[in-house]
Amino acid sequence: MAAVELTGEESNTAAAVETRWLPPPLTHEDNRGFLQMLREKKERLGVGAAKVEVRVEKLTVETDVRVGRRAVPTLLNCAINVAQELATCIHMCTTRKRPIKIINAASGTIRPSRMTLLLGAPGSGKTTFLKALAGKLDPSLKMKGKVMYNGVEVNSSTAQYLHAYIGQYDLHHAEMTVRETIDFSSKMLGTNNEFEILGEAIRRKKGVINKVDQELDSFIKATTFGEGSNLTTNYIIKILGLSECADTLVGDEMRRGISGGQKKRSTIGEMLVGLARCFFMDDISTGLDSATTFEIMKFLQQMAHLMDLTMVISLLQPPPETLELFDDIILLCEGQIVYHGPRENATEFFETMGFKCPSRKNIADFLQEVTSKMDQKQYWLGDANKYQYHSIEKFAESFRTSYLPRLVENNQPPDAGKRKEVKTSTSRRISRWNIFKACFSREVLLLKRNSPLHIFKTIQITVLALVISTLFLRTSMNHNTVLDANKYMGALFMAVVIVNFNGMTEIAMTIKRLPIFYKQREVLALPGWALLSSVFLISIPMSLVETGLWTSLTYYVIGYAPSPIRFIQHFVVLFAMHQMSMGLYRFLAAIGRTQVMANMLGTAALIAIYILGGFVISKDDLQPWLRWGYWTSPFTYAQNAVSLNEFLDKRWATEFHYANANTVGEAILRIRGLLTEWHWYWICVSILFGFSLVFNILSIFALEFMSSPHKHQVNINATKVKVENKSQTIVNGSASNDQVILPFRPLTLVFDHINYFVDMPKEMTKYGVTDKKLQLLQNVSGAFRPGVLTALMGITGYPKKQETFSRISGYCEQSDIHSPNLTVYESLQFSAWLRLPSNVKYSQRMMFIDEVMELVELTGLKNAMVGLAGATGLSAEQRKRLTIAVELVASPSIIFMDEPTTGLDARAAAIVMRTVRKTVDTGRTVVCTIHQPSIEIFESFDELLLMKRGGQLIYSGSLGPLSRTMIKYFEAIPGVPRIKEGQNPAAWMLDISSRTIEYEIGVDYAEIYQSSSIYRENMLLIDELGKPEPNTEDLHFPPRYWQDFRAQCKACLWKQNCAYWKNSEHNVVRFINTFAVSIMFGIVFWKIGSTIKDEQDVFNILGIVYGSALFLGFMNSSILQPVVAMERVVLYREKAAGMYSTMAYAIAQVSVELPYMFVQVLIFSSIVYPMVGFEMTASKFFWFALYMVLSFMYYTLYGMMTVALTPNIEIAAGLSFLIFIFWNVFSGFIIAREMIPVWWRWVYWANPAAWTVYGLMFSQLGDRKELIQVAGQPDQTVKEFLESYLGLQDRYFNLVTCLHFAIIALFAFLFFLSIKHLKFQRR
Repeated sequence: MAAVELTGEESNTAAAVETRWLPPPLTHEDNRGFLQMLREKKERLGVGAAKVEVRVEKLTVETDVRVGRRAVPTLLNCAINVAQELATCIHMCTTRKRPIKIINAASGTIRPSRMTLLLGAPGSGKTTFLKALAGKLDPSLKMKGKVMYNGVEVNSSTAQYLHAYIGQYDLHHAEMTVRETIDFSSKMLGTNNEFEILGEAIRRKKGVINKVDQELDSFIKATTFGEGSNLTTNYIIKILGLSECADTLVGDEMRRGISGGQKKRSTIGEMLVGLARCFFMDDISTGLDSATTFEIMKFLQQMAHLMDLTMVISLLQPPPETLELFDDIILLCEGQIVYHGPRENATEFFETMGFKCPSRKNIADFLQEVTSKMDQKQYWLGDANKYQYHSIEKFAESFRTSYLPRLVENNQPPDAGKRKEVKTSTSRRISRWNIFKACFSREVLLLKRNSPLHIFKTIQITVLALVISTLFLRTSMNHNTVLDANKYMGALFMAVVIVNFNGMTEIAMTIKRLPIFYKQREVLALPGWALLSSVFLISIPMSLVETGLWTSLTYYVIGYAPSPIRFIQHFVVLFAMHQMSMGLYRFLAAIGRTQVMANMLGTAALIAIYILGGFVISKDDLQPWLRWGYWTSPFTYAQNAVSLNEFLDKRWATEFHYANANTVGEAILRIRGLLTEWHWYWICVSILFGFSLVFNILSIFALEFMSSPHKHQVNINATKVKVENKSQTIVNGSASNDQVILPFRPLTLVFDHINYFVDMPKEMTKYGVTDKKLQLLQNVSGAFRPGVLTALMGITGYPKKQETFSRISGYCEQSDIHSPNLTVYESLQFSAWLRLPSNVKYSQRMMFIDEVMELVELTGLKNAMVGLAGATGLSAEQRKRLTIAVELVASPSIIFMDEPTTGLDARAAAIVMRTVRKTVDTGRTVVCTIHQPSIEIFESFDELLLMKRGGQLIYSGSLGPLSRTMIKYFEAIPGVPRIKEGQNPAAWMLDISSRTIEYEIGVDYAEIYQSSSIYRENMLLIDELGKPEPNTEDLHFPPRYWQDFRAQCKACLWKQNCAYWKNSEHNVVRFINTFAVSIMFGIVFWKIGSTIKDEQDVFNILGIVYGSALFLGFMNSSILQPVVAMERVVLYREKAAGMYSTMAYAIAQVSVELPYMFVQVLIFSSIVYPMVGFEMTASKFFWFALYMVLSFMYYTLYGMMTVALTPNIEIAAGLSFLIFIFWNVFSGFIIAREMIPVWWRWVYWANPAAWTVYGLMFSQLGDRKELIQVAGQPDQTVKEFLESYLGLQDRYFNLVTCLHFAIIALFAFLFFLSIKHLKFQRR
């Protein structure tokens, strides 16, 4: 089958070159022989496993759903819903949810050694049903009834090897190869020794030569391949056809890896390798073409029959030959079982009800459509006038009363009564040590593959070490006075802070791994302790390297106490601190579970331990009832330990008397409120290690017991009631004609001798290809006409993409990219607003949108959230229809669709194709690329343009009724095999036009086409259509966009506003955070601004100013980054469609932040200002609020800018973090401006955070005249102290304020430039 997978399989020549060295493929006969032999051997050795029969009795699964307007997650609704949940908990009011039955009283028996197919439209409850059978239901769903294996009810303690569930989503570590992924799974499921026993048995029996030779041959053929020593893995890789990519990385958006179809097969392999007794597989054909699906199903069928497995598999579009592999069919509709029995009896059951399956119709499609309201009528046997709609309940009822359920019971094998009890076999129990070994070896592997990240961290810490050590260079560091000691204090604090910051990367790394962990916890029973202990052990050497690097680079250069023992003690404290911070952030990520939540918890925890750590505000200035906070902050212990180690050294023993301290060293410890006895050093270090241990143990509990954050979403159809009356009009003739058809001009697209080249991919050069360019199209000519639906087909590896001329044409991409936080209706409103001519009135536009929604059958989902693909919101086919609708509301003349039916089930594909057909009937020109269409889909096209590899045309013309014209053309070529009765013409045509057949019969289809009569007719047509008709004027459009710039801004702002208002996670997190941090600041710095007596009071005020200027703003920017990154992908699509200019997008993205930001500043200022006890005058409050607004603005823009400058969110976070640390160091808090060495002073002036600290500090204290005590100096006024020590003078105040506006403008400009000119979409 050269017609395989027309998507995503990369370089074809590469594949061809590789195949030479591959072992022989495993044929169905070999596999059958192998399994037969396996079975006989097991019987002889007496190790046969029990068959498992699955019985379902009255199974009902329900969930509660919010109804009506409150179902949309806006900010307001979220607040009300939470309040209601709380009120319901304390029984104050009843809930506004209504229960929905996902599965409704399903009963039946699924027998072993048979393959059962589960059919049903999307949303009929297939996934829930399979999960219930496998005993893996989400605990939030309520389940009644029983699921039993051989009469024993399924629960959490059911042995792992009895049942396996294969989900729809492919979650794998991108850094592992396919073989490693399947191997790990095999180790976790304990199947390493299944085949080894047999290998031994065969080798021992060398005597009986001939028989053994054959056995050995089939054994070796089935299990040897490549390096892997695990025979089971080798076998699974072979039967799933993964041999050629077994040692390729899985990959993700950022790493080149295997194709979507191969990922799907790896997901199957991961569970198959467990050789469980029952398999429940959910939609496993997504992304696979029909040939591959058939191959895999055939192998699964042999396994089910020969290994006595019980299999239930749900498929989307099973082609007829795949359908015939199944023994039984379960048809599920809206949660009810409509049919469950042998495959052969399915159609006759419906015939008894009066519905017949037509001859050329795929049975699976018939079964799904006969229960659907839209399609039922066409199958009615009797008189059309007597037809009335048969509801699903009616079908289910007549099925229950028919003879079929009893048929299933009576087919039981005779020994069914005395079936053996399922014993828990001991050989399949894996020891804890083995689980740990498997996890640990995987961690080591991931560490190697993730080396770029660790190298980045190492470079980061080296750069910071160099900056800090040149900032506190030993030449300018004396150790005689308290003033000198203050500088050392700053340097020590910086060391603790940076080591702690370096642990924060754990958040992103843990969050990235959690979805995979949750999946493996469910299907592989992977325990949390195994994962965490391996991560922890691996983090120790990393930690040693990073802290060792830091200590050795800074210790001597800064000039700390010169003794090897002090050096080692300093290193131990930092090592303990790093371990503690990694443990803490790992724990927070495990609790937060989503990027936004974990970022919030991480920053909140950071601020708390930072502020309470005794440096930002001295212990002695804390409120007495807040001292516990000081003792719970890990910073306290690290700061105390490093300070004791430094200041109790003999070189700080200069005499100096200050409040019962006798040396400079003791005095500085006293002034800063730190501990002064040496024995505390060891206590502090042990407490830090204790923290680390506690956090790691807590993380294990969080991993074991917390569930995955993405809840299963249920979209209720809002119009179940409304549809009743409408459907009548649609059935009789086409829909009624009161349509607002917006004017469009029917256009013909003509192309003549097109050639298209791209740069040669790097992978090809490895195989000795020397050309610089790769030709994708060769002399392609043709015409696409209005009202004609053209299919574009061919073998993979030639282009099917066109550049769009965005005004007259619409282009539906293969991937459905939409803003996740809009509803369906809003998405369409936005598209129509920007893509219809500006003279279309608002009311016309709305009517047109309603009409398009009717056409695409989205009216019922009008208010459904779009959601993230594969996680929340719309299902795949609903997204696909939304993609089509978004293009249709632009009222284009020509529409290109790239594989509109990929990944959809038969019914969904039929709905999408019906949509496409309706579009063509309005007189538009539609071109679709398509692969693997079913007969019906294929025959709904009018014309076909077929290409072969290398981009040459081999057929272009009409299909004819039942595809006869095309079949005639190809059958006339000598040597071409004829089409079989009932074969799909599309599959036949791809088969015969493959390279192998072309080679076998020795013809070149492209030459034959060019000398055929069709070609000559086409060229005449092209000439004729290429001349413009008389008196038609040229197409002309207003410049660039339909709407003027103001309207674009308005539309973009409207969209962003809708999206923000519904992005509750982001906004709730942000407001709660602001509130919590404000309260925390207020309490910690309670009334410190009201009385100023000595220098420490000024430092405490500097502490609150520094905290305000740095932390909240940075927190905002880090929470914002994922949101901007998500919208950027949508921007790429909408920009390509010519909807708006980048400027409009940038303005909207920035403006939508403003109201939320003002509210944040308002919350912060009104809480912190009075609690800290600053002067209550209007002017001072105004300055405080102004600086906070400006600070928030530059942070927000800075977050957006870093996203726009970098290809992905991880790099953006890393970059912004690095710059943030610089801002932190040079903000004038850790080391005052006057003390910064000359060569670093420019950084202070280039640092917005420093300006904010300057502005806030000076506006609050610049006019204070009271005297304060300064250790070792005469008393001076506050103003003088600010000028002499901190360098805050009058003359720079206005400059600093203006600089704020300048940096905001600069960041905005950079954001705009990079969004406009940098495109990181690798497609």
